[in-house]
Amino acid sequence: MEISIANFNLENIFNRFDFSAFGNSRDSEYSQRYLPPIVNSLTDFRSNDLTQFEEFKQALRAAFISQEDDKRQHAALAIKNADADLLCLQEVDSIDALIKFRNFYLNKTQTNEYQQVVLHEGNDKRGIDVAAMATELFPVYSKSHAHMTRSDLGTKEERDELVNRFPVVKEEMKKRGRIFNRDCLELEIHKDGKELTVFVCHFKSMGGGRDKTMGERTLEAIAVRHLIEHKFVNPAEANWIVIGDLNDYVEQIRISNDGTEKLVKENNSGLAPLLQDDFSVNLVSNLEELERWTHYYSWEKTKTQLDYILVSPAINSANQGVKPDIIRNGMPYRVPNTEGIVRYPRIGWDRPKASDHCPVVVKLTIP
Repeated sequence: MEISIANFNLENIFNRFDFSAFGNSRDSEYSQRYLPPIVNSLTDFRSNDLTQFEEFKQALRAAFISQEDDKRQHAALAIKNADADLLCLQEVDSIDALIKFRNFYLNKTQTNEYQQVVLHEGNDKRGIDVAAMATELFPVYSKSHAHMTRSDLGTKEERDELVNRFPVVKEEMKKRGRIFNRDCLELEIHKDGKELTVFVCHFKSMGGGRDKTMGERTLEAIAVRHLIEHKFVNPAEANWIVIGDLNDYVEQIRISNDGTEKLVKENNSGLAPLLQDDFSVNLVSNLEELERWTHYYSWEKTKTQLDYILVSPAINSANQGVKPDIIRNGMPYRVPNTEGIVRYPRIGWDRPKASDHCPVVVKLTIP
């Protein structure tokens, strides 16, 4: 079986307006970032004066509609360039929002017809979910793991052993509630007598500090590995992929004021449970060191890989040296050292843009 698989964080494909930004709960700069910048700049919503609420809503609607049309066209063009059989997505509001995006934007690019659309409501407080779309050539069966809790990881002794291996999850392991901040969407694909299992994830963001949130991501990675180890008798010989915005990195490209780029390796990562002891292989690592980034963080002038296609050793052996494509044509012009990349029409300095993440796509032979 040959299949092309892409991953793309669509950055807030909503089918609604976020009026929760009105009031004291959005006083912090971190909270306000989800509002369109022009609304932050021109609309006073901090006073919690409800007499201003209707005016605020109208300003938000106008800004949202204006920015989102360009953004969705750019996102559709990026997906067209990926030209994947299976498209794995993050930050989708609902199945209705995804179908409308497909019908009104994606289909107009004359790209693959994604007749299969999958989304299970997850745990995210903002309502952003992981999702998938696939062509009819590859029948897809889906299962949500949003309900998974710490008790699902085994006995107390087994959980204590996990803490010994990954001390960063010590406090996380004491908490109650669900493990995944969004979901781990399990997809099964059957074709030509072959089977492939894909786990689509969107781990906890680094908002609030990378070190402070690393325990949550590490626990999510532990949970994904647990699912794989309990699904397959010999995971190394099975056909599985972990794909998604995993919101952590193993190396950083730091950019100096003169534009020089320097690669810095990281000792710690929330992805350790999936990468240690060669449990999986990061296909993006087959690219040149300075070409592995999928996200640019302007405040610290760093490029990192946050978006992953991690494959089992069996799939890696059948696809030695395969190099994924990272599609950067929808990134804003403010990203340093990207002058040679041809952008989509109307891409701006900071916005409009396709997303703050780049799609990653690879064509694989499934053994």
